[in-house]
Amino acid sequence: MNKKFSTLLAGVALFGATSAFAGNNVPSLIEGTNDGLYQLKTPGNLYLAVNAKGELVTVDNVTADNVASTLWCTTVTVENQGKAPIYDFVNKGAEALLSVTMDDFAKNAMQTTKNSLVGGEIAGWAFSGTYANALEANRPLYSYFQEDSVVGLVLEGTNVRLKKAGGKAADISGAKFATFTLVEADGIALNAKQINTKLGIQDAANGVKLTFNPDRNNTSLENPFSDVAFIAKDARDGSFVYVTRKADNQYLHVDTAYTNKNSDKFLAFNYKEALSTDLADQGKFLFTYFPSHDSLVIQVKQATRLSASVKDWKKALTTAGNKTIIANNKTAKNYVTIQDLVKADEIRIVTIADVKETDITLGFTGCVQAGTDKVSLEDGLYVIQNAETNKYLASPIHVDGAASEWVTVDKAEQNVMHMPAYQWVVLKTKTSEYFLSTSPVNVTNREYPSLKNPAYNTTDKVLKNGASWQLTQAEGSKLYYCKALSSDSLVITKITDKNILGDKYLGYKYLTDDELMITNYAFNYFNPYTMDKYIAQVEGDTTLNALQEEATFFELVKQNDNKTVAYGYTVDATVQARIEGLAQLERATYQIKAGKNMIAVGKENRYVLTENLAPATFYFKENNETEKGCYYAFIDADDVNKDNKGNVLSFNNKLGVADQSLKALLQEQVIEEVRTSAFRIGLADQPLYRRFNHVELDGAVEGNEDATKLLKFKEAYVGDYLMDETNKNFMREDMDYLGIGAKNIAKAGLSFNVRPFNIGKSAQYQIKPQYLVYVSETENKGTEGKPCDATNHKHMNANGEPCGPEDCIHATPAVPGFNRYKLLVSFADSAEAKDVVKGEELYHFGKYHRVGFVDAVEQDSVLYILGEHFENVATKDLSMEDIKKVVKGINLKVAVTEDTHHNYTWSFRYIDPAKAANEVEEDRAFLIESNVEPKGNKGESIAPTNAAWLKNQNNCLVLSDPEESEFEEAKTGGDNALIFNIEKGSADDMATDNEEIATSEVTVIAGEGNVTIAGAAGKKVVVSNILGQVVANTVITSDNATIAAPAGVVVVAVEGEEAVKAIIK
Repeated sequence: MNKKFSTLLAGVALFGATSAFAGNNVPSLIEGTNDGLYQLKTPGNLYLAVNAKGELVTVDNVTADNVASTLWCTTVTVENQGKAPIYDFVNKGAEALLSVTMDDFAKNAMQTTKNSLVGGEIAGWAFSGTYANALEANRPLYSYFQEDSVVGLVLEGTNVRLKKAGGKAADISGAKFATFTLVEADGIALNAKQINTKLGIQDAANGVKLTFNPDRNNTSLENPFSDVAFIAKDARDGSFVYVTRKADNQYLHVDTAYTNKNSDKFLAFNYKEALSTDLADQGKFLFTYFPSHDSLVIQVKQATRLSASVKDWKKALTTAGNKTIIANNKTAKNYVTIQDLVKADEIRIVTIADVKETDITLGFTGCVQAGTDKVSLEDGLYVIQNAETNKYLASPIHVDGAASEWVTVDKAEQNVMHMPAYQWVVLKTKTSEYFLSTSPVNVTNREYPSLKNPAYNTTDKVLKNGASWQLTQAEGSKLYYCKALSSDSLVITKITDKNILGDKYLGYKYLTDDELMITNYAFNYFNPYTMDKYIAQVEGDTTLNALQEEATFFELVKQNDNKTVAYGYTVDATVQARIEGLAQLERATYQIKAGKNMIAVGKENRYVLTENLAPATFYFKENNETEKGCYYAFIDADDVNKDNKGNVLSFNNKLGVADQSLKALLQEQVIEEVRTSAFRIGLADQPLYRRFNHVELDGAVEGNEDATKLLKFKEAYVGDYLMDETNKNFMREDMDYLGIGAKNIAKAGLSFNVRPFNIGKSAQYQIKPQYLVYVSETENKGTEGKPCDATNHKHMNANGEPCGPEDCIHATPAVPGFNRYKLLVSFADSAEAKDVVKGEELYHFGKYHRVGFVDAVEQDSVLYILGEHFENVATKDLSMEDIKKVVKGINLKVAVTEDTHHNYTWSFRYIDPAKAANEVEEDRAFLIESNVEPKGNKGESIAPTNAAWLKNQNNCLVLSDPEESEFEEAKTGGDNALIFNIEKGSADDMATDNEEIATSEVTVIAGEGNVTIAGAAGKKVVVSNILGQVVANTVITSDNATIAAPAGVVVVAVEGEEAVKAIIK
């Protein structure tokens, strides 16, 4: 092969004191991004560069180690014809755009006094006025920061400074900005480090393969530079290096042999484990690189050939005339090149010659890298796994941000998507379009932002914070590699779920004000042996353990008005712009209450229930998750470590189950304890209130399950039913009370309309559904409008405007209809008349509020409680106009959104939430719950400990006193509370109608150790306990007989009457 290739750098012309092409001015550029790598050179032979700190500097001596920092990619932008082009420069070595910030200027200063970091708001530089045909030399670099003001580069010695100037030509000229010329880079002799890393674009251990054009062809003889991965080693002989085969570390050298026996002889290459003294120089290679054209020239220091007089290789090695030796790249000999062996067959081999007849490229091209295994990640949130062990990179609870670790995760027990300590915020360090695909990344823990870029410390054998990660990836692989972190491959998974990204409460339990109204929270213990244990108070003691199988309920008490505090990675506007939807994490603290007692830390660091110690305050941090839900560690929020701004940095203690004894007591444990106890919070599968939407039990219709129902309320023990009051002792004139009695005395029927009040309309309807209960519904259909039918005038509306007959002032407007019913209410907010005699009160029975029906009208979701105003007016004769004059309406659409309990709404509290999920009516027994206070009690309306429930007070139906009545007693029938089940009702069996109601005159009154029976003279009476054992069986002779009875629930059966229940004190 004797022809020369077209490369500008081919052949002898490359060498001499200066290169014929390198270092020359760049003659022209194209619009857009140019391919070459160039230098910005001052008249004083200084080169603009970016140092390792990211600062703009100049260098006066370009070497293999700093050449990349002096190389710039250039983009030309032409906005409009006639305007000067705009230049952007990207530094190849730093992978950074030439951009600066005006923040570097001191107040009122015209020039900076220190080096400027690249990466600011100012870019897009004025430079050469022409670019396509001739690029101007010695031009200033400046950019506009205001419409009439520029900032440019100036030099103080070798230091680069920024300087302000006016935007006029005279101002720019007078500023004496530093001038630069865009030049091609001189050839540089590369050292081993720069060869192995390809000037920093790959890991040094990867091995190097070069590209030859043309390369060897149609031969089995390998090219040791392009076919075989090699590692360079400095030879300590000027810029020469040894080339070793990566696979076995053997040394490449120019062999003392030819590849062919006939015709021209071409030197071969070979490998040895070590080079002898006489072969050492034949294994020393010089790599001269021309970065602007990605062109590499390789020479060997010594090449030996046989001659006519010396035909022995061993002798030739010691004979001067048979050796060609170079001292540096100024000698144009001993090139690694490609040679035609059989030109007709295109057989080519690699050899040594005095003419370079191939192009060799390193792969260090423009700012869009080619031939590199470097990759990057998109800005985002990720989880990171070790591909070999499947462990996650995280900082678990017991480490608490002190370090990063590889953590084993059982996906059946933990969900890393809910745990910010297992998630990493990833941001590219290079945002220029040139480096998006290869940019290093900063990797920061989402919960513990002090953990950044974990790297394996070979001294301490642990992970410590390090520099930004440069990821690499083998071609075709989905696995990543980060040398700083691990020798194993990585699985890096981006989190794209918007619910995970945007949940600001992720990782810690947060309860809304509505959820905090619930006073029945149980703490289910996460235990490998049984999942049916709960936190409970040890019987006869104040300590707590985790051994109880039935849920014990607690109240969660908000702190700081339930305000949250930000924690974890700071998500500012800049981060939000780069990671769409990423929320700033927040958390809140809570205390735990049971009755009047609070959970606190007592003696021996044991948790106790008491009102005599300062309550413990907790963060609830998720640590486990199963199909049942999330389990939280109770982290001590009082004893914490904070920074000088009061932000929590780390924790010291957590609540734990002491498993060193059989008592399983709760005790305070240090956060470093590897074992972490966790608890599920809540009653997800145990509803507190009954919702009448079951097809079989409640008579619901599929697809319309929450429609109004017709229901009967049956008392659970005795079997009495709710109905109109029939006992004349408890009846008052003009009052319709709710009563209870045997089925056969309800002349008006037993069925009630039960209509959803807040279901689907309020925030807490799923927790506490409320209902309207009413009977005797009638309808006033209103009247249709009649258009004006006159023909003797033009139709005009009230404004005197022409209109149609329907809107004419002579038309008869339509009258909307309405519904009228008797609404069940609590009389808690009704006032007694001053002249009511004690014992004949209308709204009380003793100290207890009574319950009854009031006349009500509803039109378009506005409720009007009529009271006695229209009691003698038939529904058909009622006028809404008259009603509105005397009664203020209640807008139900507004009232329902307030989520308060009203005196006209009712809820049905399960006595045993654990059984309520069973599809058995007996297991769904309930108390009928009313408003606790006359004006509503939103703060205590859900599952209150003390409340107003329907009860039997000496056979008079009343509401219990909220100051005395407790749920734990009421749910077992204590305090005369009535427990109910339901039966399906019917329209022809409605309680309360307009017929005369038959009454019973027999009254049973419970006392202390006895029961009094009034109005039953001459009748047989049987008194039995709840087990059916007869306590008394007698015929009474007076209308006021007293019979001794044991304390507790007794059933009194009077001859001719249905049995009734009484509770003896």
